Amino acid sequence: MIEAIKKIGEPLAKLNIEEQSNILVETINYEEEDRIVILNLDIDNNSINIDIKPIQENTMRDYYYIGTADGPASPQWMLTGNKPDYIISQSIPSLLRIIEEGDVKNLLRQALDIFYFDYGEQDKTKERYRRVLNVEKFLNLNEMKKYYDDSKRDIKKTVSAVAKALLGYISKEYEVKLTNLKLWALTINGEIIQQKEEYKKLAWQLKEAHFEKAKEGTCSVCGSKTKVSSDTGKLKLTYYITQKKNFASDLRNFDKNLRLCQQCHKELILGEIYTIRKLRASIGKLRFLLIPELLFSDNLSVEVKSFDNALRNANTIIHFEDATNIEREAIIRLRKEDYANQFIFHFLFYMKQQQEFRVLQLIKDVTPGRIYEINLAIFEQNEFGRRWFNWPNSNDRWLITFEQIFHLFPIHQDERFVTEHKRILTLYDAILTRKKIDKNVVIEKLNQLAKAYYYEKTDSYQLSKPTNKDTAMIYGILKGMLLVHYLGKLSVIPGGEGMETNNLIVSENLKKFIKELSYNEQQTSLVLLGKLIYEVGRTQERNKLTSKPILEKINYQGMSLSKIQKLSNEIFEKLKQYKLITDGSSKYFIQNIYSDHKILLDKNIKNWKLNNQENVFYILSGYAIGSRPIDKKEDKGEEFDVE
Repeated sequence: MIEAIKKIGEPLAKLNIEEQSNILVETINYEEEDRIVILNLDIDNNSINIDIKPIQENTMRDYYYIGTADGPASPQWMLTGNKPDYIISQSIPSLLRIIEEGDVKNLLRQALDIFYFDYGEQDKTKERYRRVLNVEKFLNLNEMKKYYDDSKRDIKKTVSAVAKALLGYISKEYEVKLTNLKLWALTINGEIIQQKEEYKKLAWQLKEAHFEKAKEGTCSVCGSKTKVSSDTGKLKLTYYITQKKNFASDLRNFDKNLRLCQQCHKELILGEIYTIRKLRASIGKLRFLLIPELLFSDNLSVEVKSFDNALRNANTIIHFEDATNIEREAIIRLRKEDYANQFIFHFLFYMKQQQEFRVLQLIKDVTPGRIYEINLAIFEQNEFGRRWFNWPNSNDRWLITFEQIFHLFPIHQDERFVTEHKRILTLYDAILTRKKIDKNVVIEKLNQLAKAYYYEKTDSYQLSKPTNKDTAMIYGILKGMLLVHYLGKLSVIPGGEGMETNNLIVSENLKKFIKELSYNEQQTSLVLLGKLIYEVGRTQERNKLTSKPILEKINYQGMSLSKIQKLSNEIFEKLKQYKLITDGSSKYFIQNIYSDHKILLDKNIKNWKLNNQENVFYILSGYAIGSRPIDKKEDKGEEFDVE
């Protein structure tokens, strides 16, 4: 992955210092009502002028917003931030220690002396907080001494108290909600110090300051013999493991694990900035970076065009909306386009904890050919779903993208998320890299999904609360069936064995459906049982029962073969009770469905191979397809209406 990040940074490192500095500018999410607060320290008139402006596209660049200094203990010298705490205390003192001599530094000294209250010498680690914007003198707020005393003479708490007072003052005085004060900037005599050359230079100088202690050696990335540093503290991503002692060189330290020359260090920083800002995406709470790595061409103009194309096509396997914008014909041509073979992809899933990136999983070296295969599988399943699951005039889409898979795998939203997300990342890895996984892992999660909908426990997971739990469960199971079929097509789980359907007496459409999904006799028996459960449930619903009591017979945790046999007998009794088995006018051929189910069940009873979870899944699958027009096309009056 380090090579991929470096290649992204290479063309950026060829830009001039001004352009490179501008790359450091960060973006923020903002709405129309969000504002930037500009505190102008007017030395000539001995006053603080406050200007509130709407945040616009160029605001972050105009006031050179580059976030905060790397590391939680680093001095914060930036004059633009997302809260007032730094700029009303440590920003100017910290900046004075590092900026070069000249007019800007003199201006900063004057501003500090005039506008900042001095609380006197502090403990060494808190010395940078001793000067605080004098809101008493210039804004007529509380006495500066009172903030200090009320904070029990804790200087950091004092800064927070003054910041809170300033926030309240501006919110009230300018009638702006606190939540809309998104950015803060200091200017002096109307000058934007952040745009001065000596200010911008600092951003890069501080990122490369450790090279002053660099030693002769060999760069781990480019192999050049030059001055190198093993200090990777300014890099956001982790390229080697530092938590385990056995990964350290000579089992003592990590000094030789990754040594970088100054050029590679800069290219990695620029590559990371571009990657984190431009190539990040999310699936629910899962954040990831989609990183293309150019393999062959060194032509920059070709790179830019093919880079965008490669990203677009890779994104179609991730997001539902991206997938709907690509026609199947375009996907088929994907393999033939030259650019497709210029890139491989890396998927880096991560969690961000404060300023630290925690890598959850890195899926490396995903080929364009595999992206093509996944896209093709997605659209084949969509066509299957449209053909078998959609009623006339229905426009439901059945795109099994990574985003869709995420919502088929219930994950608790509490502290269990940290461990439970591993299953879905393992599945993503298997799909992208042709690994095998245990089919039971998928089946178990799909049963859990049905249970969450049926018992209305969606609040515990990353699932939206449905307006109709039965409809949501049916759609979830149908998509789960497609997921299993999709995984079989991609060789992630074993494909179906299939069965001879000529001897079945169910409808021809249902036979075709069973054949396409390659169901064996045991699976087919349970699917047919599930269809019968659907018919009983629908009759119960029509008889004004408040729910479908028959569904209580299903144990979503799993059902043994003896439980299946008992359920089969109970369903037969219910079919007779509701006169479904003897209704000669029925176009559903319910008696034929029961007959085929019973014959297949009895035939396989002594050699039953499905486990308890699979038993439930295939019963639920049958229940779900009971709502579909697979063998009901002629009975227009009995359509199952789902929004």
